[in-house]
Amino acid sequence: MKPRRSRLFDIRKPLPSKTSTVLSISFFLLLLTGWSSITDTGLVSDFFLPRPMQVLQAAWGMYVDNGFLWDIAVSIYRVLVGFCLAAIIAVPLGLLMGSVQFFRSLLEPCLAFTRYMPATAFIPLLVLWLGIDDTQKFSVIFVGTFFTLALMVMVSTLTVPVALIEAAIMLGAKPVQLIFKVILPASKPAIFNDLRIVLGWAWTYIVIAEIVAASSGVGYVILNASRFMDTATIFVGIISIGLIGLISDLLFNVVGRRLFPYLQRARS
Repeated sequence: MKPRRSRLFDIRKPLPSKTSTVLSISFFLLLLTGWSSITDTGLVSDFFLPRPMQVLQAAWGMYVDNGFLWDIAVSIYRVLVGFCLAAIIAVPLGLLMGSVQFFRSLLEPCLAFTRYMPATAFIPLLVLWLGIDDTQKFSVIFVGTFFTLALMVMVSTLTVPVALIEAAIMLGAKPVQLIFKVILPASKPAIFNDLRIVLGWAWTYIVIAEIVAASSGVGYVILNASRFMDTATIFVGIISIGLIGLISDLLFNVVGRRLFPYLQRARS
């Protein structure tokens, strides 16, 4: 029987849920302790790195008195709309490219070319074309996520074992049946994970879009704070985005367990 300590470092072996939770919380507490130690000892001025208590006080004022929850809600709305528009087009397109060589040869070079163009470079054009309202924010997120998501879905589709496809062909499956009855079901877990990853990238783009041209949202609050050198407020905005991302990740994990319970059984 293996010693308990060695089980923590076994390759590809799941840990008990309680152990995983304790490890995750412990690392956050370690970071918080290091942050407090650096600021309390005066190694870094609180002008550059505010104390945790200063950030908590700023957060209380922002959430309770200044309506920061509304700015968060506005940013979440913009992210969801832009990301959903990208996913609605990118997922079927990526599935098609991963299933049919004709579409992969036709579209992959163009998508790969565009993927390397930074979405921030399009912001002046999008402001010129669409103005500074929410449509421009949706477009920034769309440009920043669509091309990469389509290629990621294509790669996830290409990982479906050829043996499954050949077996379906031998059983008389037609091309449309191959895509929707074999390839899509086999690649759904990977595509779901692609959506989870790209959603995190969408938050980087919305902050940039709101910093450039906006009158509300988390990025707008961070920009205003930077003008007054209010580093505590900037930290609140950054940490709030991290918390939103963590919550969305947890929600994706919960939904993934419900949609793909067989993956959990296979891992255990």
